[in-house]
Amino acid sequence: MSAAATGAILRQTLTLCPLPPAPTPPEDVLDGRRVLVINGSDPVRRSVCRAVCRYGGTPVTGLDATRIDVIIDLTLHGDPEETRPGAWREPMRRTVAALQHVYQDWVTETDARRLHYVAVTAMGGPMGLRPEQGSRPLSGIWAGIAKTLPRELAACQARVIDLGPVADPGEAIVQEMFAGDLLEVGLRYEERLTILPRQSAVDGAPIEMTPADVLLLTGGGRGIGFEIAVEMARGTGCRVIVSGRTRLPDEDTPWLTADEDEFAELALRAYRDREPGEPLPVVRRRIEGMRQVREIYGNLRRAREAGLRIDYHAADVTRAEDLSALLAAAGPGLSMVVHNAGVDAPTRLPRKTAEEFLRVIEVKVDGFLRLTEALEGRPLKMLCAVGSLTGRYGGMIGQIDYAAANEGLARLAMWTGHAAGHPVKSLSWPTWHDLGLITNLGAASRYMTPISVPTGVAAWRAELAHAGSGEIGFVADIGEITPRQLCGITLPSDWEGRTELLTRRFLLGQVVRYGPGTLLETEHRIDGEWAAFLDDVRVAGVRGVPISLLLEYMLAGASWLAPPLGPLLPVAGMRDVWVDAGALAAGGGSAVFHRLVRPDPHSPDWRVRVELSRDGRPFARGTAVFQPEPPPSVIGRGGPPERRAREYLWRPFLTDVDSWTMDDQTGCWSAEVTRTRASDLFTMTSPPRITLPIAHLEAAIATAPGRSAVWRLASLDLHDPRGMPARLLLGADGDGQVVDAERRPLVSIGRCRWDDQP
Repeated sequence: MSAAATGAILRQTLTLCPLPPAPTPPEDVLDGRRVLVINGSDPVRRSVCRAVCRYGGTPVTGLDATRIDVIIDLTLHGDPEETRPGAWREPMRRTVAALQHVYQDWVTETDARRLHYVAVTAMGGPMGLRPEQGSRPLSGIWAGIAKTLPRELAACQARVIDLGPVADPGEAIVQEMFAGDLLEVGLRYEERLTILPRQSAVDGAPIEMTPADVLLLTGGGRGIGFEIAVEMARGTGCRVIVSGRTRLPDEDTPWLTADEDEFAELALRAYRDREPGEPLPVVRRRIEGMRQVREIYGNLRRAREAGLRIDYHAADVTRAEDLSALLAAAGPGLSMVVHNAGVDAPTRLPRKTAEEFLRVIEVKVDGFLRLTEALEGRPLKMLCAVGSLTGRYGGMIGQIDYAAANEGLARLAMWTGHAAGHPVKSLSWPTWHDLGLITNLGAASRYMTPISVPTGVAAWRAELAHAGSGEIGFVADIGEITPRQLCGITLPSDWEGRTELLTRRFLLGQVVRYGPGTLLETEHRIDGEWAAFLDDVRVAGVRGVPISLLLEYMLAGASWLAPPLGPLLPVAGMRDVWVDAGALAAGGGSAVFHRLVRPDPHSPDWRVRVELSRDGRPFARGTAVFQPEPPPSVIGRGGPPERRAREYLWRPFLTDVDSWTMDDQTGCWSAEVTRTRASDLFTMTSPPRITLPIAHLEAAIATAPGRSAVWRLASLDLHDPRGMPARLLLGADGDGQVVDAERRPLVSIGRCRWDDQP
């Protein structure tokens, strides 16, 4: 899930991947939990309630319960309604009411094992990727809710189960709830499936648009929609009709044609001269609406000046009569339709009304259904639905409804494409830089790197120029993600960023408690079957865990509590680290430890405390920092380094550390150290990528002064930890530096020593 460079994107398509059968959970897995069962048909609800009782839970069907631990949302399962506009509205009202009912309890919960939200979709098991009789693609709307819910309710174990024909629906649902971490699984008879994205190139048959063709683009008057309208009109000569909900005023309207300074003055006057009692937000919305109309007007004027055939028509895509008028304006030359209309009102769930929530979904979902109804019988070169990766991977805080709308649109497009006589594509985009519906680019950039407008337009143009059907996603570099999302997404083997995400998942461990920006508690089990590094260390003669690798775990833990405001910052280093080396022994070939991460409440800048413990006893602590420090100009000259005899022993020292020599450039001692590779540490098919220079740090630890059983480090600063380490420089007082072959500093260490006293 990583792009090769900033602003680059990877194109992905979706395939089905078989899974082994789900294990049977313990009989008391729901013991003491209250389970709310909503939506779906009576027979399916009864089946679920019976299964809940069998596993020790208490089923409830109303919102009067004071405590609800689990919501099993049967969405449209067993619903006789056809796939038509509005068929999802009443069940969605019940879902919104249920989530708002539990919100205040769930948002403060940190126990990562208590809360569950399960969206049971009804697309037959293959999650929309295969045509299935009786499929309810509108149930896919709820999948977007489940994938985004952990953004706001961070401790909630949300998942999607696409339930097809099974012997016992309730039993299948409860089993799947506890069958692993995957966010989305489909069940059909004995078949168990998940969705696997794969990197792929555009390879469909070419589609030619000519000056005789008409392209209809809903919601295309502004933002990314108008950019592709310009590209298609300029590149193919076709006529383009863009639409929006707003009717344009007459050209002699003063605020429409005013320059920026004049409009700013008009806006200021609107605030100053507002009617008595008129709220400021009302004035703000009115001015924002004027700005949007000015953008449409400016875009159309720019197109006219360029000689492009782009026309604007006002239309509400959820109204059949508006769409009829829009298609009539397109005329017989209509050959391609792009449904780009959408609204986004990012607000946390408690502050949304049900109508606001439904409206966001309605524009994407019902707009597409109305459009396909109006287009029935018309030959098209392509029907394209424009969505967002918020549906596939979950949206930002405040975007539960937007993610639901986009996921519902993607499932509808797949369902339509199974039976259509022309290509039907759904395009799922990340954030575009400074364009689109995004209201807070800075916040969005923490989640995924925005793509540049030229990159996005080129990718979109390529899709419209080639046949094909299904959901196509465009993935940029992933940044901030919740533990639930990281553990739940599938990682295909052909993705360039697979190793990075696998590393984050591996070092995350098993989450015990989590609160965004406030708390991370995890459990880690190190097993000799895959932990080759246990053979490199001896603690009082017993295999043990390297101190340097514990530092990696501490850094990784701190990264989950990065500063909450501004750009997403990586961990820049550690301060005041101590490790009780006697606790690192892995007796029996395994070791289990807990990690607790909390912000430092006493620090003037954002710092994070990390503690490691075994059997309730802390054995390591340190403070992570996020403000980088420059490399020290002078390390200082100490005595020649030598490995000291102590109970903690790093065995590769004799083979991996060359002779120590006085370095003329720095005036300190220097030795070439063989770099530790991931394959040296882990016997895994896809080992994690460790950031720290393990061997170089262990050489510094082995030669550090002191004879205590407690190792201490005053400072660890990461300058370029992904560089290629070559040499270790050591000076006075336990100071040192890891450098590459060109003597560029990668990591600096300060006061590395073995000492009982801080």
